[in-house]
Amino acid sequence: MLRRAQHLLAVCRRNKYKTHNKKKTHTMKNLKASALGAAIAAAVAATSAQAVEVVTTDPSFKLSYKNYKWDEDHGSGSANKRDEWVHALIADFDTGYVNDVIGAVVTVGAADVISAKKGSKFSNIEGNKLYETKGTAAYDAEKAQQKANNIAGVQQAYLKAKYTLGAVDLAGAYGVKKRSYELYGNAGSRVLPASSYGLDLSASLMGATVYGAHLTKGSNRNDSSFTKDLDVDSIRILGANFTVADVALTAEALRAKDLYKKKFLKAAYTLPLGEDLSVDMDARYATAKDDGSADKYKSSYYNLNATVNFGSAYVGAGYNKTKDGDWKAGDTGAGDHGTFNSSLSQWADYSAEGEKAYLLTAGYNFADLGLPGLSIDLTTAKGHDAEGFSTFDRREYSSYISYAFDGQLDGLSLAWYHFNYKLDERETGSTETQKTKEKGNRLYLKYSVAVF
Repeated sequence: MLRRAQHLLAVCRRNKYKTHNKKKTHTMKNLKASALGAAIAAAVAATSAQAVEVVTTDPSFKLSYKNYKWDEDHGSGSANKRDEWVHALIADFDTGYVNDVIGAVVTVGAADVISAKKGSKFSNIEGNKLYETKGTAAYDAEKAQQKANNIAGVQQAYLKAKYTLGAVDLAGAYGVKKRSYELYGNAGSRVLPASSYGLDLSASLMGATVYGAHLTKGSNRNDSSFTKDLDVDSIRILGANFTVADVALTAEALRAKDLYKKKFLKAAYTLPLGEDLSVDMDARYATAKDDGSADKYKSSYYNLNATVNFGSAYVGAGYNKTKDGDWKAGDTGAGDHGTFNSSLSQWADYSAEGEKAYLLTAGYNFADLGLPGLSIDLTTAKGHDAEGFSTFDRREYSSYISYAFDGQLDGLSLAWYHFNYKLDERETGSTETQKTKEKGNRLYLKYSVAVF
């Protein structure tokens, strides 16, 4: 483990010089052009000049170690296998809020390959450049494993601010950040997360919040880039959430310039039925259409869900129907790995045009048996009747078992995710049925320690 840790630090140093030197000039230009950055600098200077006491609230520094082993089969041939074992070291520093107004967050990480099967797909790390250009004269399958790249870089670097104006709570953030909205999000399922670059603002009053974001760059979850240009000029998000008669309501709109516009609505309610017994219900509706692009596009879906909670267990069901066109996700470029905000976003997104999809879930936390850190979640999903197919039937089964330690091992967690997916499809007018089978296991180990 010591030698591995030393190797990770070496990877960090190598990638630091590779990435930092390329991005230094561009990053400095962005910071100089930032009105928010100028305002912050002026505020700090003014504070110093006036000799006002500086008080920092709740600063933190956390170190995390991750170890992921994935073994997946996406079809015949080595190019459809995923057999990779990686680990990563991540440092998170949060200044808290200086004088309860302003602060900063920086997250850096390095991921190292323990092993990656020759010719395998790579997901947690950068793929091999020769492997990615299969079919060219330069392609050499024998070198696919040797060319797997370690990655390192800055996953987050942003300024944050908050201020209370009367009864209104204002908040904002600017920089590179892992974001999560209803219609857009940066994936965190890999050993290092994706991120996006831009501005976030929000205002809250009496339990209601209005928020917005303007994003112009992103970084994928499996490369060392600080930021990359999006495939669109910008992404703008505007939303609100509030509660009326115990019903939580959310509305959000997204515009990916010259690509598409999306809208999302959600209503959620919890019905209490007695001690340790309740029902969670929600309904979601979303639409999408092109934003003046040459490729005309339209899609919509609705999603209904209900979950019965009793003691340490739950059972649930969901239904999703997609209309007018396939729901597009993950099309805006770097940092965007797809957002289909439905309970039928499982191993597969059940979002083909005309598709009707169903979901059953069940889970149990073993707290009543003296193991509060142990839980299991089971899911089965089925979809059928997609447009353009005389036969379209798919289904999957998955399980997720996790255990979070406490006591002297507090901060250590283990998890195992298993999936089994099958698809039978025959296009209208065809006599041939295409069969797809995918299955796999993902093992996760994570250990986090708060330095302060």
